[in-house]
Amino acid sequence: MKSYSFYFFSLILILGLILTSGCVDSKEPTITNIQEENKEQRTENNKPLQTHETENIGGKYNLTLNVTRITHNNKTFETRKIQYVKDGEVIDPDQILPDNMRPSLDWLNANTPEDAIIMAWWDYGHVIRAYAQREPVADSPSKEILLTTVAKHLGKSTEEIDCPGCVPHTFIVDIAEFLLSFDPDEAIKIMKKYNATHLYVHIDDESKSGAFYIALDKEPEPLFSTIAGKAIEQQQIDGFELAYADNISRTYKLKE
Repeated sequence: MKSYSFYFFSLILILGLILTSGCVDSKEPTITNIQEENKEQRTENNKPLQTHETENIGGKYNLTLNVTRITHNNKTFETRKIQYVKDGEVIDPDQILPDNMRPSLDWLNANTPEDAIIMAWWDYGHVIRAYAQREPVADSPSKEILLTTVAKHLGKSTEEIDCPGCVPHTFIVDIAEFLLSFDPDEAIKIMKKYNATHLYVHIDDESKSGAFYIALDKEPEPLFSTIAGKAIEQQQIDGFELAYADNISRTYKLKE
């Protein structure tokens, strides 16, 4: 199963910084042999060092993190790509688990019923399942939203995009409708449609909200009084209870 995540673009940015940060002093010695020796030394010293290891989290889905560390100019960049097993199938969604998401996911695991269903944008679906061991409404994009977002950024045609794990587009439309809703009653109806018990919102949802509007074929607007906007600001939402908040995420519980 392969999906595409916003974390992909963060990784591209990191690699871009690495490749552009290796500038060296252009002032060269005039003696040829010293010049060549220094050039070889600089090339060796400026070569990024890349290492790989695995971190076994285990749990219900036998979660493994494939850790990649890239060290360059005394700076280390680290990513943890998730891999887990569901229904006997190895799931390798090409998504990463940032350390700063772990506290919120730990909270979900410790403070929600095992059968809790989490309403969240699809980007977080796999880590919610694999790490928090709770089921998300969606864990992958739809073919339609993928072709209008990721395909464009990757510079690929629609024929080149393969998405065997894509969810029905109705899922993405409903989640976007929920996040952009101004009416808590309408939002609650969508929650109940999917038997969702909790809402998970990440502060990055504000910058990603353009994709929500694309899913609904609408022009982007500020989030302000939408469900997503209120959640990011930790505001009261009728019918919901703020159950957890940290620097990057908020979890609301649907009231009984």
